[in-house]
Amino acid sequence: MPRYPGFDDYMKAVQQPDVFTTDELRLLELVVHPVFGIPSPASGTSAVVFKATEAGEAKALRFFTRDDAGNGHRYNALHDHFVARDLLGAVALPRWIDDGIRVNGRTWPVVRMQWVEGHTLNRHVDDLVSRQDTAALAELAETWRDLVNRLQRADFAHGDLQHGNVLVDGGGAMRLVDFDCSWIAAFASSAPPSETGHRNYQPANRPWGRWMDTFPGLVVYLSLLALAKNPERGALSTGENLLFAQQDFQPPFATPVWGFLANLRDSRVDDLAERLRRCCSPGWVATGGLDALLAPAAKPWWERTATVVPGSAPTKVPAPRGPDVPTPVPPAPPRVTVRNEGAPPTATWWKETTPVPSPPVRRRPSVPAVFALASVLGLVVGLFSLAVDFDAPGGPVAVALGIVVFTVVVLVGLKKGRG
Repeated sequence: MPRYPGFDDYMKAVQQPDVFTTDELRLLELVVHPVFGIPSPASGTSAVVFKATEAGEAKALRFFTRDDAGNGHRYNALHDHFVARDLLGAVALPRWIDDGIRVNGRTWPVVRMQWVEGHTLNRHVDDLVSRQDTAALAELAETWRDLVNRLQRADFAHGDLQHGNVLVDGGGAMRLVDFDCSWIAAFASSAPPSETGHRNYQPANRPWGRWMDTFPGLVVYLSLLALAKNPERGALSTGENLLFAQQDFQPPFATPVWGFLANLRDSRVDDLAERLRRCCSPGWVATGGLDALLAPAAKPWWERTATVVPGSAPTKVPAPRGPDVPTPVPPAPPRVTVRNEGAPPTATWWKETTPVPSPPVRRRPSVPAVFALASVLGLVVGLFSLAVDFDAPGGPVAVALGIVVFTVVVLVGLKKGRG
């Protein structure tokens, strides 16, 4: 396979009037340097980018310097994915043009993209740091987090998230460029690209796949939040990073950047730093997005709020007490047994009802007691009459009647007593 043109080859070619092979590219006018009067490109690891205009609208033309950097199938699939998943505001939309430029006697592909007016992320951060604009740095951190989450929700992974591939406009909005090692579901069965991302933003042996942006997403987010607390980063910035470098991802995590983070004494920064250290563990692989990585850790069971049963009062979790202070034990509620014939017994004390004592009932003499009294009286009268005059009228009858009534009452009383 022939070697792709280099930086100087493209510089010489674009100064020729017939360098482009298609009408849409011929209509473009390359922007030239105001002093030297020639196009002034930006050079990357795998491509050269020129700025051009069409009817007053800025465009970007990307020319490859490596044969493994991209192909038409990948860029057409990415273009369709960005349109379908509503990512036009998050990326510089690319479009592949086969055989678009003639260099060194043959034609080569061109990627036409939207031009983003602004600066790369590191230059934008440098400006904010120099102005000590901590509020803008904090806002930029949240903008970054939203951008990464938006990309991951759209099933897209850039593959080389780093300061040079993020452009920030004057309003603080961000857009991504350079999609040579990006991933979408349509590429899942393809071989991974040879490019593995900037060394100051990637973990060792990073696999290519859907969640490969989670680690660099955390690196940039933590860097921006830390600078929002203290913009005085000094020698930690080398021009090839924001805050972290490749050696900072190795234990024992005692490099100057970790000391810088610890000296901030900020609980949020400390929490994110600890999460990043865990992500640097050998064999760690992201299995989810940045939002999942930043989710609050689950509380231990003894700190969780008890579940409230509808209709009952919520249970309060007692505050931790010192080791020397005894924990008061609330008195147990009284257990009251309520007899309910025909109903199943209950063992839940809060559902039982305490019985109310009934007022004392004044008893009245029963009917048998009245008859007993009458029979005794009748028997006494009859015996008295018999003693005075047995032959007196009614005497024997009274005695007999008294004996009968008395006997009946006695028998009834014995029966009741046995019952």
